[in-house]
Amino acid sequence: MVKYMPMRKLFKKISGKILAFLSEQYLLIILSLALGIKLYFISAYIVKLTWSDYYQTGILIGFISSFLIFTPLYFFKKYKNSIALILATLISIILSIDIVYYSYFSSLPTIGLLSAAGQANDVTSAIMPLIKWWLPLYFIDIIFLIAFRKPIKLLFNKAKDKFNESGTNNNIASLIAIALLIATLLVKIPMGLGKLDEVINRGYDTVSTAQYYGPLMAHAIDITRFIKQETVSISKENKQELVNWVDANKNPQEKSPLSSSAKDKNVILVQVESLGSFVLGQTINGKEIAPNLNRLAKSANFFPGAHFVMGAGHTSDTDFVANTSYFPLNDAAVFVRYGQSDFTSLGKTLAKDGYSTYAYHGFNRNFWNRNVALGSLGYQKYFAADNYTKGKKINMGLNDGDFLKETADYIKDQPKPSLSYVITLTSHVPFEITNETDELGLHKENYPDQVAGYLENINYTDRMLGQFFDKLKKDGLYEDSLIVVYGDHVPVLEKFEAGTITYDPNSEQGKEAPIIIKLPSQTTGKTYKNTGTHLDITPTIFDLLGVKTNQLMFGQSLFAGGRVTCPNQFAVISNDNCDKLIEEFKYYSSLIIRYNQFNNL
Repeated sequence: MVKYMPMRKLFKKISGKILAFLSEQYLLIILSLALGIKLYFISAYIVKLTWSDYYQTGILIGFISSFLIFTPLYFFKKYKNSIALILATLISIILSIDIVYYSYFSSLPTIGLLSAAGQANDVTSAIMPLIKWWLPLYFIDIIFLIAFRKPIKLLFNKAKDKFNESGTNNNIASLIAIALLIATLLVKIPMGLGKLDEVINRGYDTVSTAQYYGPLMAHAIDITRFIKQETVSISKENKQELVNWVDANKNPQEKSPLSSSAKDKNVILVQVESLGSFVLGQTINGKEIAPNLNRLAKSANFFPGAHFVMGAGHTSDTDFVANTSYFPLNDAAVFVRYGQSDFTSLGKTLAKDGYSTYAYHGFNRNFWNRNVALGSLGYQKYFAADNYTKGKKINMGLNDGDFLKETADYIKDQPKPSLSYVITLTSHVPFEITNETDELGLHKENYPDQVAGYLENINYTDRMLGQFFDKLKKDGLYEDSLIVVYGDHVPVLEKFEAGTITYDPNSEQGKEAPIIIKLPSQTTGKTYKNTGTHLDITPTIFDLLGVKTNQLMFGQSLFAGGRVTCPNQFAVISNDNCDKLIEEFKYYSSLIIRYNQFNNL
């Protein structure tokens, strides 16, 4: 006769096993749940998502990965809880770094940027305002468990003893939990797993990866990709594929109506820190914000809708893109990881044509590995902070007034014809208002965070550029040079209204860094509606100088015909199939950079 266990006894037995399991694994379970919640809030912070949004798989994988990362500890007997708390603390630190980094760069950090970690010492003042007041909450679970670890353990033990259940064999329960998690992963996101190999090989940006796979998985994918890149050289098949693609897609330089109009003339390339198009032509308190750049734009060729192109290297990517016409990388700073590569570039090509090629920047010469990378770009000399007379520091480095004044003297003495690459700095975060930069009469408290400081700083840089142009005129260089002025990127600011400005970073304004091109002796300007990018700067200069080259470039002359703008993209190509082609261009551009194939094409 079959004996049935009474319901009360069965309930007591099951409850006892559950409580026994919890008494042994409570800390791992709490930390796993807490980590899943943290990952959810990071995902929400990145894409402003909710559970009903398209990226809910990223939330799901976030929770699954939070449990899986603690899974091995379920089988530990000793030091389990101590290791779990250390692990949780390290992960919370990583996630806090993610948040701060995203607040500034709009992307997540990658392992490829670890070699650039020393740069953080130079931007501490810019980073500090980005640290959110709620960041310590990412450690609240850890603090709570450390403070109340013994009372919680005692509570579970008392409950377990009440049901007279020992917890000696909970490995089976752990295995069941792991099996359920893996089953959920396989059932819920088969498409995500199916694309995982493509994601690793193609190198999508960290934010896109985090949206679909969660932040922790995004970092795991990044580490996998990094190891693969560092240990695997390009195969013969891939190399031949690359050569075939380049042969099929390398377009001859297209001549424009302005071709050779600056032949044999000097080139002065001015990269203005954080110059967004939204300040040009605008006023506040009855004063022009950028009067000198406004005058230059009216007497030159003006591209207000030009888009900046940026990857993981931020401003250093602008140096790279503007000088090579290659796409940057989304997972590494090209200057830091590949600074010694054999770049094909503006400087190298002009040097072969007899130009002297010098670069100028009033900051630490090793910042973003510029000291090495600018040499790889073909610049014969690099004048950094140690080459300039010590002057007042504004924001990050030497003030633009002293920097540009001394740079004008260096350019005057530079052998001709010359390529001079000038990188300004004062209009860099944290946008402090000083006696030198207080011209517009703005008060910080009347505007959103950093807005007043930015407007005052960009106004100061504009005034110093006016003095720089006057010095060039006095030295006979202004009329005899091709001058290209452009912004490296827009500033990181909230939506605001000030004077005649209405700025929304989520609109096209958040992508537009102007390009202004003044031909030698040009006095009548023209504004172009077609959208260019930093990719187009080098091919445009080649076009205007009449320089012939067969090097691969992903941009084209801004004055060439047949240009088609790709909506919502940081590129301009001569084909309507934008999305697919841009991804293709970025892929092959990255192959060339990662495997240093510049001279093999």
